[in-house]
Amino acid sequence: MKNMVGKMDRKNKIKTGILAILVLGICAGCSAGEGKKYTREELDNLAEIRIYSAESNELVKTISDEEQLYQYNQRSLFDDSDLVERQNELKKELEGAEEQYYLTAYKYPAARFGAKELEENHTITLYEGTNIIKMTVADGVIKGFSAPEEFLTFYYEMPEEEMEFFRSLAE
Repeated sequence: MKNMVGKMDRKNKIKTGILAILVLGICAGCSAGEGKKYTREELDNLAEIRIYSAESNELVKTISDEEQLYQYNQRSLFDDSDLVERQNELKKELEGAEEQYYLTAYKYPAARFGAKELEENHTITLYEGTNIIKMTVADGVIKGFSAPEEFLTFYYEMPEEEMEFFRSLAE
């Protein structure tokens, strides 16, 4: 029994550590582009958001407008005050809920030279009839080691205002 508690504590510490690395990775920026309203730092290096319909997995919209990207970054996803403790509870509440949209965020590559392809950062899944979202961090975001998907998936209960914003991006 004591060994199981130790394993649970280790998993919670790993999840919290990965979350901290993710927040730092998202906040890393590059140099500013000329003539732009926001710098890459202000946009947290976010280049665009692609929104897909969960039903058909078809691209609904691509957002590259700086103002919308800035507003997206201002959302309070990372309130981890009860993150670890509530993960199973929030995941269970989503059982049977129908996925509505996938919001996939892409960032500029860290290297200034070489590949210019945008890099997937994370995907937020919106569900119908609930204020709970699922955020899955892209596998390549954490450089240097690979983490299982279970350590890259987080559930959040969002205020109504935040949910309205996310849904407005898709509609």
